[in-house]
Amino acid sequence: MSEVLAVSERIAACFGINAARALAIRPLYEAKLAVVHLEHSYDNGENTIFLPADDAFLVMLYLVDVDHRDILPDGARTPLKTYSRGSTCLISLRNGAAISVRGRFEALAVHIPSALFIELAEETGEPRVDDLTACRGIDDQVVRNIGGALVPMFDMPDEVRDTLLPHIGLALSAHLAHRYGRSSIQHL
Repeated sequence: MSEVLAVSERIAACFGINAARALAIRPLYEAKLAVVHLEHSYDNGENTIFLPADDAFLVMLYLVDVDHRDILPDGARTPLKTYSRGSTCLISLRNGAAISVRGRFEALAVHIPSALFIELAEETGEPRVDDLTACRGIDDQVVRNIGGALVPMFDMPDEVRDTLLPHIGLALSAHLAHRYGRSSIQHL
């Protein structure tokens, strides 16, 4: 699980956070999710966050209202938008990503390697998810409820947490594959 902790530290560092609480989840076989509780105040104007390219997806569940804008690959910036508490953003990290954040920021970031969707397809016999539809600021009640279940896990005893996390990780992965998954074989 040390590679998941390295992923968690890398994500936190991208947001300018030295130490963030993290959970490592292995829902099926080898692929592992990293859940990082990010909390920071960007009081000195807008701060740019660059997320490096990775064969993974990132789900952000905002725990407070957050002001940010996307930075496009050509450097252009989208208008500043407030993403409300409880809203979700889902992006691919295949080409990396960049945003600019202002003010108080608190979110759960879930790093999901593409390999997990391969394992999920093998386990279920369903077509493999090749990509997920990108979404910004959506109200996904399932993600919000799973995030609500994950928050207290940071403070639970290891033996309790380690029993529950694989089930929660599998539920989240299956939901994302079903709701946002795209496959070259068929539309999911």
